[in-house]
Amino acid sequence: MKLFTEHKNIKPNIFFTSDLHFNDERFDILYRPFKTIEEQNNLIIRNINKIVKEDDILYMLGDISVDNSGIKNLEKIKCKNKILIIGNYDEDKLSLLKPYFKEIYNDLIIKLKDDKKYYLNHYPVNKKNDMFNIVGHIHSLWKVKKNMVNVSTDIWNFSPVSEDKILFIRNAIENFYDDNVFIN
Repeated sequence: MKLFTEHKNIKPNIFFTSDLHFNDERFDILYRPFKTIEEQNNLIIRNINKIVKEDDILYMLGDISVDNSGIKNLEKIKCKNKILIIGNYDEDKLSLLKPYFKEIYNDLIIKLKDDKKYYLNHYPVNKKNDMFNIVGHIHSLWKVKKNMVNVSTDIWNFSPVSEDKILFIRNAIENFYDDNVFIN
């Protein structure tokens, strides 16, 4: 007797993260609660592996590591479908990063399961006004703006952000938040 039905065409889950900053010891500047680089790197890797499965898609929106040796931490991330959107700390390390990613882009437009367009870029200043933006770079400075969500690991408890969470945030911004939410 079969207890479950196997579905052959199950789509992978999609996740987003940025600003892992492997090997970055500037805990005071980044407001990170770690005592050692190893503690920081291990928690980020553990949190990713706890949520993102091997066949899922993980968009990494830049700033993987502050040095060349930190890039080797990508070997510990189980997800096979990592896609890099280049950040400022990645530009001089692309040849070292390339083996760990299925694809690498400066920026990218994708559609999620709501069939709407999303612009992926490391830098919030490069946002597109005519679509929803998924960005990084600013760590824990802010989480959402009018048409934008920051997926920096710092603001999400050092964990990746799911596609469903992105859709929830976009819906909240577009249908429920008023201008008071975004007042500066």
